[in-house]
Amino acid sequence: MKKIMMLFSAALLLSSCSRYYVSSLESSTARKSEETGAFIFENDTLAVTYNFNGENAPISIEMYNKLNEPLYIDWQKSALIKGDKAVSFLGRTVSFKAGTSGYSMNFSNDKAFNDLTFYDAALKGSATLPEEISFIPPKSRISKTLLKLAEAHNYKSLADSVYKKSFISLNDRPGIWAKAATFSPQNSPLSFKSYLTVYTEQENKRKNFSLVQDFYLSGLIKSFVNPKSMTLLEQKPGNIFYNSESTGYGKAMTGVAIGAIVVVGAAAEASQPVSK
Repeated sequence: MKKIMMLFSAALLLSSCSRYYVSSLESSTARKSEETGAFIFENDTLAVTYNFNGENAPISIEMYNKLNEPLYIDWQKSALIKGDKAVSFLGRTVSFKAGTSGYSMNFSNDKAFNDLTFYDAALKGSATLPEEISFIPPKSRISKTLLKLAEAHNYKSLADSVYKKSFISLNDRPGIWAKAATFSPQNSPLSFKSYLTVYTEQENKRKNFSLVQDFYLSGLIKSFVNPKSMTLLEQKPGNIFYNSESTGYGKAMTGVAIGAIVVVGAAAEASQPVSK
């Protein structure tokens, strides 16, 4: 039994073996806060703050209305733009309903038919996404978390030649050596834009204007250490996010370990004394 538990623990450990990608962003049109790492665009009408911190880069936008009249954000006409493809920020509540039915057949030890059971199951609910129009009262702010950015890029497509050996500081133990790459706006493998449509209403007339901010991937770290242990993520900077993938080694070794558990378990069972 002790051997089985040891092998089971090893399987759990190996199955969690992941490769992490830690990404840093820069912008040519928005100012990056030295304190928070978030990106800020500001004019006489409003201030917009972008924060990408977290797993898979959730896009959080905070908007402050400087005017003495309301502002409105039209999410239907706002989008994340990557290359020539645009993904709308629009969302709505989507109701869903599903059902399933079937039967199961039970047999006795001598494989004779014993029982027949019918079943039915139903599932219903709703998924809520951002509303079409957001209202910002005068001298106030709103915050929205919209799409996730990390799914827009395939990190595996980058050649190993773009990486260099780099030392990464950790919070809870000595630092490590990892692979790191830096990019300029010209050679960055990922660049995108945020396009926001904002408007005011005066005498029942709508006055539209748009805001466009550019962002690009400026740094990338590839390692097997969880980014939550890295010093550069300790303060949760708004320009840094991460994502992960399971490695083939972890998957393969998990299979080996589970196979060993089965073999050892069978041997242990066979070695047990037969009760009289």
